[in-house]
Amino acid sequence: MKTEKTFTEDHQVRVRAEFEQETLDGFKRKAARKIAQSTRIPGFRPGKAPYAMVVNHVGEAAVLEEAIDLMLNDVYPQVLERENIEPYGPGNLEDIPSQEPPVFEFVIPLSPEAELGDVESLKKPYEPPVVSDSDVDEYVTQMRQNQANIVPVEGAAKIGQLVYMTLEATDENAKTPEEAIIVKSAPQQTLIPTKKEEKDSEWPYKGFARELIGKKAEDHFSLTHTFPAESKDGALAGKTVRFDVNIQSVKELELPEMNQEFLTSVGGFESVETLKQAVREKMVSDRTSEYDDTYYLELVDTLRAGATLKYPPQMIKDEEDDVLHRIEHDLEHRGLDLDVYLKIRKMDKDQFIEEEVKQTAKDRLERSLVMDAITKKYDVKVTQQQMQAEVTGVLNSLLMSGEYEQAEKQLGKKRFTEAISNEAANNALEKAIRLQLRTLAAPESLPVAEEVTEEEAMEEIMDALQAETANDVVEIDPVEKDPSEEVIED
Repeated sequence: MKTEKTFTEDHQVRVRAEFEQETLDGFKRKAARKIAQSTRIPGFRPGKAPYAMVVNHVGEAAVLEEAIDLMLNDVYPQVLERENIEPYGPGNLEDIPSQEPPVFEFVIPLSPEAELGDVESLKKPYEPPVVSDSDVDEYVTQMRQNQANIVPVEGAAKIGQLVYMTLEATDENAKTPEEAIIVKSAPQQTLIPTKKEEKDSEWPYKGFARELIGKKAEDHFSLTHTFPAESKDGALAGKTVRFDVNIQSVKELELPEMNQEFLTSVGGFESVETLKQAVREKMVSDRTSEYDDTYYLELVDTLRAGATLKYPPQMIKDEEDDVLHRIEHDLEHRGLDLDVYLKIRKMDKDQFIEEEVKQTAKDRLERSLVMDAITKKYDVKVTQQQMQAEVTGVLNSLLMSGEYEQAEKQLGKKRFTEAISNEAANNALEKAIRLQLRTLAAPESLPVAEEVTEEEAMEEIMDALQAETANDVVEIDPVEKDPSEEVIED
């Protein structure tokens, strides 16, 4: 076998492989025997017809086609080994320029490569948001609003009141009346917030609710708003939209008293202080989690911008397929299919893939390659304790969502267990990578590990031994062993 290879710009390799004629002839004989076993040839038992009779019965082309398939299965691994090629996935037989002697030309996708830039200069302060007393009070007020009585009021709408309305949205620059209609006669209720309480997630746009101040039942009016091109609502992005609003009624909330009945109804709290403490802990957790997602994503994108990333076209295509599959799965949970969703968005599938799926896939793939590179560069590992904690977290999440039994039934016990382990491992590894990134970007923000003196360690052991006299069994963790030494390698 003679081979020569040429690397392509899209991170693939083109290999030309030439073989001895005898090699192809041998596979033609094997192909004839295989065909004879599955094809009835008059006068011969299955598999016993001579080569010439098989060729005469099915034709030279059929034998040659089968021979090439058999040969490829045999020689392709040899080509990879001979040229020391580490493929991302299966290669393609692009051409057979010659049959005498047999010459095959392959195009093989290569495994991705990621070369990080200046990692050590990565710096970004870690400053998670602080939860103030007023933030806690606002959250508690929202809890009271959820249990409030709604009563009609006369007169113009004010801050803190509910406005019931129907709303129509029309694209001012649409070419046809059909294209102009974005939302038609949609009923809506909106609580008018203070300026401080306005949220970016407000629909149809931030500040809309405060436009209702001073409006009363049976009022009719229009508002015009131009949405930025990067708007999260794809149906409105970049459009100048007229909203026609019909006020139906104005109501206000009668908040429940902060008494024991209310405290019991929202979680069985003993006092207002314990409620506020629980609220604060939840808000800190939620805000820190949201901040972390943004913080670490920015770090990864910073490294991504300075990295050299190489991957074949098939890899990005696989990622696109996965993104599209996840979108379809999420839509199913919302009671929609992709076709209906695209009709709402006024897009066809090809346009959706080109404008949204491809970029999402590219971002995901390249970020993943950067994180893999960080894992290898700093030998990031996951401890047994971390793994177990994530398994517990995944199981608790499934139980709380009510999806545990359904998932186990759909997948079967073995696949279900594997899925839990895989997700837990991915979660644990991602947290370990995040810790490594934070160590690089903001080491001063990491908590300082407490040093245990020899005297303290002995006291701990003595306490455990004393407990053993009062209980039949007590587990004692050896103080000299560092749990971080027990690792699961990625």
